[in-house]
Amino acid sequence: MDKIRWGIVGPGTIAHKFAEALANVEDAVLSAVASRSEANAKAFAQKHDIPTIFVGYESMASSDAVDAVYICTPQAFHAYNALMFLKAGKHVLCEKPICVNATEARMLRDCAKENGVFIMEAMWTRFLPAINEACAIAQSGEIGEILSVSADFCFRTTPEEEPKLFKNELAGGSILDVGVYAFNFASFFLGTNPTEIISTMQVADGVDVQTYALLKYESGAVADLSSAICLHKSDHAFVYGTKGFIRVPCFYGASELFVDIGGVVRHIQKPFIGNGFEEEILECHRCIRAGLTESDIHPISHSIAVLEIMDTIRKQNGIIYEADK
Repeated sequence: MDKIRWGIVGPGTIAHKFAEALANVEDAVLSAVASRSEANAKAFAQKHDIPTIFVGYESMASSDAVDAVYICTPQAFHAYNALMFLKAGKHVLCEKPICVNATEARMLRDCAKENGVFIMEAMWTRFLPAINEACAIAQSGEIGEILSVSADFCFRTTPEEEPKLFKNELAGGSILDVGVYAFNFASFFLGTNPTEIISTMQVADGVDVQTYALLKYESGAVADLSSAICLHKSDHAFVYGTKGFIRVPCFYGASELFVDIGGVVRHIQKPFIGNGFEEEILECHRCIRAGLTESDIHPISHSIAVLEIMDTIRKQNGIIYEADK
């Protein structure tokens, strides 16, 4: 395989960032875009100089024009779209959350293995140099034993600005849209197997507009996490140890971190390539060329475990989506 030919499934806002990132990856080429709307596909193709458009996702899946696809349709449709492409022998990078629930994600894992293709959740945060540095510092013991992780991803929008986030039938709400970042961040340092989960939500029209969760682990460590689509909060995340702590500004898209040991602060700058999507694309290429069906850095088993935590929290608070029925 020379260059890996990518197709974009669903040319929405986030797809533009992915297209821009692909242009910075030497062995990648953006070959096609698929949309239910011909006008949207044409406009996106013109903007990013894409040679092939498909009206409908099925036509791209059956084509030999692409080797891998980036799925950025609404999250309620991730599982259906991803299964379509996996069964057609395409490698799949699917936007977060990879599915609505863990059951759907297990289906994707099994389908990828059966068809010998690669599957990964597009959790770009996991591959950022600043996050890798924070993990390395935590693992080194410099800040001591990890006792607590805190992360909040909260912003304010309205049903008029972001209608899909306020619709239960589209698996809306804060926990899946942005809470997934906070839960992943905690898992980088504390793992994916909390022994206790305590949560509460503010619910409106069948979706959570804000969620708060405490996760306790066997070591005794606790993660304090929140998400919201109805209010703004600081996006600084913290990793606290017995000797000091790490502060990560804009943790989901981090480019720097601060290490505080007894009041002595070290500032570490770790910029990412381009817009930050490049690192996850490079990981996909590494795995595809190695013949892997999942990443060993961010395996689908990790995505499944995070979804299991979020499934539990939704169940505790009575949030049921169509995919759960």
